[in-house]
Amino acid sequence: MHRKQLFYFLLVLLISALIWLLSTDKKSTITNDNNFAISDTASVSRIFIADRSGKTITLDRIERVWKVNNKYEVRKDAITTILNTIQQITIQRPVAKNELDGVIKDLATTGVKVEIYTNKKTLIKSYTIGSPTANHLGSYMLLNGAQAPFVVHIPSFNGFISPRYGIQGQRLNEKDWRATTVFKFKVEDIIRVCVNNLHKSEKSFTLNTKPLTLFNHKGDEVSFKEEKVLALLNSFRKLNCESFKSKDKLGSSTLLYELIINNDTLRTYSFSKAEDNTDNSNVKRMYATLNNGELMLIQDYVFNKVLITIDQLQ
Repeated sequence: MHRKQLFYFLLVLLISALIWLLSTDKKSTITNDNNFAISDTASVSRIFIADRSGKTITLDRIERVWKVNNKYEVRKDAITTILNTIQQITIQRPVAKNELDGVIKDLATTGVKVEIYTNKKTLIKSYTIGSPTANHLGSYMLLNGAQAPFVVHIPSFNGFISPRYGIQGQRLNEKDWRATTVFKFKVEDIIRVCVNNLHKSEKSFTLNTKPLTLFNHKGDEVSFKEEKVLALLNSFRKLNCESFKSKDKLGSSTLLYELIINNDTLRTYSFSKAEDNTDNSNVKRMYATLNNGELMLIQDYVFNKVLITIDQLQ
């Protein structure tokens, strides 16, 4: 009888100890205070991101449009992605003890700071994003004020989250956030369209809309087909570039066209396939600059509908 009582006593003691260990371990790591997510992203009006090299990105919601660094409209897919990420991120697991020191050092030296505001002044969430885990299925993150970092992920998303914040190699680039819109004109806002073909000048033309008149490269007024002119004018409703590039890419490229719409001048330059490191090298491209000389990459099939000859309007 004594042995049986001792056995039950030890069993109850063991179970109690196990329950205590499990409960205290849980309380010491993942709690409500460690919640990275923001459920109401509609209230978010500013997102500030800063890397360790001094580069900063400020995304501001101005009515229904997001601006990056108060200069350019933000790509819709980019802002949708970051807002969805802010809403969906969850803790995957605590950081293991044997990797804790390395993770903390990495966060301190290469971590990217994120601050999220409502009303552009009220800080509602702040955290630092570190490197991805070894399996690239999570990211190390530290919530401001928290005692320890965590591995954070998006359930059902197969990858790490830093690129969803515009972070590449723990660095930021303003160009990654910019909308790729080059021209966005309503037909009624267009006063003049001029296409200068620098290799075949006789194919150049100037089109005025008030009144609707077409002139050849010599300045002579010529006839045109109204439906073709209207098709050209409608093509300027939305024309996008592929991406923005650094100016040193232009090198000795040959100037091909000048396209003038009102006060905007787009200049296009030759692009060598040898320079093409994209996934689809069959797509023909040109370099282009607009007004301030900023360099972009444009695709032929997008701009071929506006870089036309005078014959195509007659």
